[in-house]
Amino acid sequence: MTVRSARSWLMPALLATLAIKLVLSAVLPFSGDEAYFLIWGQRPDFGFYDHPPMVGWLLWLMLHISDAAWVLRLPIVLFTSFIGYGLYRLLREWDEEKAALAALLYWVSPVNLIGVLITTDAGLIFFSFISVWLLARAMQNGKTRYFVGAGAAFGLACLSKYFAALLGLGILAYWAATPQARARSRGFVWLCAASLPFIALNVYWNYSHCWANIMFNVFNRNDDAKFAWYKPLVYLLIHVYLTTPLVVWWLVKKRKTLSAAWTDARFRLFAFVFVLPMAIFALLSLEKIIGLHWLLSFYPFLFVLLALWLSQVEMWKTLRFLLVFSGVHLAALAVIGLLPMSAWQATRYADGAVILLKHEELLDRLEPYRDRFALATDGYSTAAILSYHAHQNVFVFGEGSSHARHDDIVTDFRELDGRNILIFLKHPPTFDDYGPYFKSIEFSDFTLYGAKFYLVLGHDFSYTAYREGVLRRIKDKYYAVPRYLPMGGCYFCERYFPNESCRPPRAP
Repeated sequence: MTVRSARSWLMPALLATLAIKLVLSAVLPFSGDEAYFLIWGQRPDFGFYDHPPMVGWLLWLMLHISDAAWVLRLPIVLFTSFIGYGLYRLLREWDEEKAALAALLYWVSPVNLIGVLITTDAGLIFFSFISVWLLARAMQNGKTRYFVGAGAAFGLACLSKYFAALLGLGILAYWAATPQARARSRGFVWLCAASLPFIALNVYWNYSHCWANIMFNVFNRNDDAKFAWYKPLVYLLIHVYLTTPLVVWWLVKKRKTLSAAWTDARFRLFAFVFVLPMAIFALLSLEKIIGLHWLLSFYPFLFVLLALWLSQVEMWKTLRFLLVFSGVHLAALAVIGLLPMSAWQATRYADGAVILLKHEELLDRLEPYRDRFALATDGYSTAAILSYHAHQNVFVFGEGSSHARHDDIVTDFRELDGRNILIFLKHPPTFDDYGPYFKSIEFSDFTLYGAKFYLVLGHDFSYTAYREGVLRRIKDKYYAVPRYLPMGGCYFCERYFPNESCRPPRAP
C-alpha cells in the first residue's frame, strides 16, 4: 500500500459523501428541533432561550438564500465535510497514508454521513475542531496568531453550545499537565484573551434576559436527574455504536499501547480533548441519560487518535467495515422513507408521521380557521413544524415543558386578549385545561391517515385569566432566578409581572 493508495481516494470520497449528504438533506423531513431553531434564525438576536445564538445566526444567513430544507442544512453538511479534510491536513506531515485513511474513515462514518440535521451541534462541532486544529498548529510553530485564532474559535464554540466548556477543560488540563504547553503559557494567555469577548457577550445576554440559558441548562432540565443502573450502560452502548464494534475490538486488543497518546507530544492534545470530556460524561451518566449528539463535537479527535493506535492494515479493514456499516444505515433510511403511511397507523408514531410527512394535508384541514383564529398547539415541536410549513407563527398555549421555551420570548399573550384561538392537539382536551381562559369554547376532531387530532376552538381569549392560571405557574417554575445571580432584566417578568420579583421567595 503506497501513499497514493489512500490519498487517491480522498477527492472521490469527499464528493461521494457530500452528494449523499446533500440528497439526505433534501429528502429527510424537517424535524421539530430544526424548525424550532429556524424560529431563532427568523428573529436573530444575541441569545435565545435554550442555548447560545450560533445556530440562529447560521440559519439567518441561510434564509438569505432560501428556506428549503437542504439549504438550511448546508452549514452542517459543509462543516463535517471540511473536518475530514482538516484531519488529513493535521496528520499528513506525520504519516500521509494514515492521514488520508483518517479522513476517509471520518467521511464514511455514520457520524458524518447521516448527520445532516441543522442543530446547535453544528457550530459546536465545527468551531471546536477549528480551535483544536489551530492550537495544534500553535504548539508546532509557537506563532501568536494561531493561539489567537484558537481562542476566537473556542469563543465561537462557546456561542454554539455550553458543552464547549468541556473542550475548555480538556485544553486547560493539557496545558497544566504538559511541560511543552506550559513553556508556551504566553500563547495560552492570548488564547484565553481572544475567547473572552465571545463569552462576555453570552454572559451579558443572560444577565439581561432572566439568565434563561442557565435556568434551562443548570436547573429546569435536571429535575429528573437521579441514579439508575441502566444509564451508564446506555452511555457505554452509545460509545460502542459511535466508535463501531470493530474499532472497539481493535482498541481492546491494543489496550496496553493506548497510553502512547499521552506520551507522544503530537497526539497528547487530542487525547486530553477527547478523553477528559468523555470521562466527565461518564460521571454524568450515573444520573443522566447522555444523548448521542452530546458527544459529536469531540468525536473527530478520536479519528486523530486512531491514526496513532491502529496500523495501516487495521485502518483499511476498518474503512471496509464502515462502508458496510454506513451502507446499512442508508438502506434503513431508504426503507423507512419508502414506507406507506399505512405502516405508521398502528404505531404510537402515527400522529408524528402525519405532522412530519403530510403537513400540507394537515394544514388544509386547518385552513378554514386561519382567518378567524390565531393558531396554537400545546408543544414546541408541533408548533415549530407547523410554523415552518404554514409560514406563520404558531405559538404554544399552556405551560409546555422545560425544553424549548423560546416562545416565551416570541409570543406576547397580552396582544391576544379578546382574540379567538385554535389549539391543535394530539390528545383529547379537557374543559378544565382550556375553558377558564375563554368566554366560550368548542371541541372538534378529525382523522388523517389513521391518526386522530383534536381542536379546541376558543372564543374571546381572557389574558387576565391566563396570566393568573398559566403564566404565573410558568414564572414560578421556570423563571425563579436564584438570588445569587445578579440580574439586569427579565423579559418574562417585565412583560407579565412588572411589579413582582422573578426571585424565589426567601426561606422563612
